[in-house]
Amino acid sequence: MLHTISFILNNKKFRNYFFALFYGLLSAIGINLFLNNAQSYSVGVAGIAQLLQAILATFSIHVSLSLLLIIFNIPLFIFAWRAFGLKYIFFSLLAVLSNIVFLQLIPQTEIVKDPLTNTLIGAALIGIGVGLCFNNGFSTGGTDIIVNYIQLHYHKKVGFVSNLINSGTLIITALFFDLGRTVYSLLGMLVTSYLMDYVFVLQKDVNIMIFTKRSDQIAASLKKFVHGATLIKGIGVYTGQTTDIIIVVAQKGQLNYLKQMIKAVDQDAFISTQSSNAELGNYRRVFDA
Repeated sequence: MLHTISFILNNKKFRNYFFALFYGLLSAIGINLFLNNAQSYSVGVAGIAQLLQAILATFSIHVSLSLLLIIFNIPLFIFAWRAFGLKYIFFSLLAVLSNIVFLQLIPQTEIVKDPLTNTLIGAALIGIGVGLCFNNGFSTGGTDIIVNYIQLHYHKKVGFVSNLINSGTLIITALFFDLGRTVYSLLGMLVTSYLMDYVFVLQKDVNIMIFTKRSDQIAASLKKFVHGATLIKGIGVYTGQTTDIIIVVAQKGQLNYLKQMIKAVDQDAFISTQSSNAELGNYRRVFDA
């Protein structure tokens, strides 16, 4: 069993399939077993669909949540096709379809009575699922496509952008329903957004400083890396020996790869990292599906 899981996670294609399906399961569990019991709404299109379903139900119009998800996602996937390409579309569509299927398979059951607990658990499951999908180069459809586009082009955190979009859902919830439902939805959205940001490490930048006496060999390896590097000549204060410093700004999710690459060339290299925000210049984040 462990060998199978290791194979899936180490194979890029299988990993994408796995996380697309895994998101569908987590999101369906979060909505059907937790958020619906608290009358709390999810983030993005799922939350909009939940809200519209509840509003229509007050007029004795009962519409399937899965149907609403399909209708809302069609124009957004057309946009994603033009903005990101077919590979991105394929796995994002798989994530949406798996969510729709699991929403039908998992019955709406009350496991926990407390609405706050229901809200927090449901929101956490969805936030983890969305972050894992983003981390593997695709979205979970819906407004996450817009969130991913803004993050990629304007370097804004996905959680921050998601909160701006979700504010509309909260306003309409407050107008049609009671304040308690709005507050629980707000708490859930904040939890989801926080976990999206926490899990989505590829959106975070790090400044890496490499102190080495084998800069030529490391530089040769770095030429194959997606981000550029800068070489500075230095002198050790205590030893008086020449020590080269290579500076690289990269995505946090690429840090382990860089460490392995550097250690393969120079076991004695000293590596220092700190959080960074790439704002201007020739720097492109990579989210390869």
